[in-house]
Amino acid sequence: MDTDHAPTGPVRAQIHQWSQRLPALATRILKELVAFIYPPTCAGCGCPVASELEATLCLGCQGQLDLIRKPYCPVCGLPFSVEISSTHLCGDCLTDQHQFHRARATGRYRGLLRDIIHRFKYGGQTFLARPLAQILVAPAMELAHHYDVDLIIPVPLHPKRLRQRGFNQAALLATDLGSALGISVDYSSLKRTRWTDPQTGLSRRQRQMNVKGAFSVARPEKVNARSVLLLDDVITTGETVNQCTRVLRDGGARLVLVVAAARTVAM
Repeated sequence: MDTDHAPTGPVRAQIHQWSQRLPALATRILKELVAFIYPPTCAGCGCPVASELEATLCLGCQGQLDLIRKPYCPVCGLPFSVEISSTHLCGDCLTDQHQFHRARATGRYRGLLRDIIHRFKYGGQTFLARPLAQILVAPAMELAHHYDVDLIIPVPLHPKRLRQRGFNQAALLATDLGSALGISVDYSSLKRTRWTDPQTGLSRRQRQMNVKGAFSVARPEKVNARSVLLLDDVITTGETVNQCTRVLRDGGARLVLVVAAARTVAM
């Protein structure tokens, strides 16, 4: 079958929206017809997959993801290269470098996971929010169950960056993750109030100064006494989520937990 003209994720999403307006029988027929003509494909390798989701990962690509598993730092989730006590803290957490209570990431920011995030974030392939949110469910659920999360807040973009990119990747992830976990998403309380240069290539100190004072809480009443799950696509040194955590706590948040699709891990 010629798949060169298969619809992109956005096209499938539009078809899905149309199908919501049809009676149940017509909807079923339409879905089966679309699946027959344009079978779902893997978001990693592009091969057909047996799934009704508009984007997912085949088993082969799932196996290529460099997932973060124990042992890792119980506070920030940084993976350790050797077996170590489950209570052992990494160097940053021993010196209280982080403002958040706990953080988890799905995998290391390299290989296939890095490629998917790049296509999603910089290539405009917004349909990839679905498979990335799917792999975020496990670490997010761990935090949500242990700490009784009230709401999810995505790391915001500056309005100028939002206009340039056309979407906030963290907000798209939060939408799908919130739906999967049954947790409300707050898109408006946390704001990026100052333009910042891209963090790529900056030292830790430069990253700290770059994002210092860049965020504020516009609606403190929404976060006051709440347990917040702060969501970003990638954690590098953690300075962005640290600054977000600081203003959320100043705004009255009871607890701030962090989850990300990937994190940079030094070799």
